[in-house]
Amino acid sequence: MTVTTDVLIPALEDACEAHAAVIDRFRSDMARTPDGPHRQALERHVADAQDHISRIDDHVSDIRPRSPLRDAAGTVRTIAKGTVRTTTLPLEIGASIAGRTLRGRHEADERRLLKNAEDEYAITSRAVAACRAGESIAAQASDGEAARLLASLRRQDEKLLDALKDSVAEHARAVATADGGRSEESDGGLTGAATRVVRTAVGRLRGAAQTGGRQTARTATGAIRKVPGMTGMAKEVQGAAAREDDLPISDYGQLTVSDITQRLRTLPQDELTVVEGYERAHANRAGVLNAIERLRGDQPWPDYDTMSLDQIHRRLKTADSALALQTLDYERRHRQRKSVINAARQRTTV
Repeated sequence: MTVTTDVLIPALEDACEAHAAVIDRFRSDMARTPDGPHRQALERHVADAQDHISRIDDHVSDIRPRSPLRDAAGTVRTIAKGTVRTTTLPLEIGASIAGRTLRGRHEADERRLLKNAEDEYAITSRAVAACRAGESIAAQASDGEAARLLASLRRQDEKLLDALKDSVAEHARAVATADGGRSEESDGGLTGAATRVVRTAVGRLRGAAQTGGRQTARTATGAIRKVPGMTGMAKEVQGAAAREDDLPISDYGQLTVSDITQRLRTLPQDELTVVEGYERAHANRAGVLNAIERLRGDQPWPDYDTMSLDQIHRRLKTADSALALQTLDYERRHRQRKSVINAARQRTTV
């Protein structure tokens, strides 16, 4: 079983399928979107996505073995085809808006455009998650070209997401303005109505991105676990699509780089990988990533990070000088526990 045949190729195909779904959705929406910046952004992204899909397909053809093990590859699909390629999302984003009684043509048009923008954001978020999963797999497979193609496509997606956020806010304000008469009478005025509509829309976007990311993390992690030696990559994918509340460092988003680096020392290697994946997918701060890199390394022995002090001391009593030196170096870079450092130093002189 090879990483390229059984994991990387399906990941590249999944990224293509995710973006084919984006193209399908955008084409449908463009037919109902008036000419302007939003429609132009959709048109540009469709062209860019088609170009990337073509190049990824070419790369897959180059690296695919002449006689791939189709049954093995099929068991490790990172994202189910039917889950991603759909123009009708399972997330009922904007359902509460669409379900209301629409009053007037202008209001109906604005609500439809708002819902479209929300759905476009959701499906693009899923495509970003597919790219991130593929990038991690490509790195593990040492396929620089695949990683470059996916990273380029992801950056295009992320640029579009920023534009879609602005579009959602603009359409939400338009909905609030169209609904201003009723809001002024019963909901505290037009300003309050606009604020509530925008906040609701932004909340839906956040939920869509998190749900799409968790889906990708679950499927990608499940696929990776089928390949020996891939658990670290699975953790990185998990981190990239994790919610802040799932991180091993509480209140992560409110901490400074200095605060985070201090807490990193206490984390085991697998949790460092989760934090690294999350950080790369979000703030991507060099200070945090460099601190993680300094802390990376093999544990002195399996399960060292999860052992109690007593367990470590007992293990060191029979350790040879080489193992003691490894323990000393690892402990100094991480938790810096004096009792462990002293015990390890004593064994280096044995």
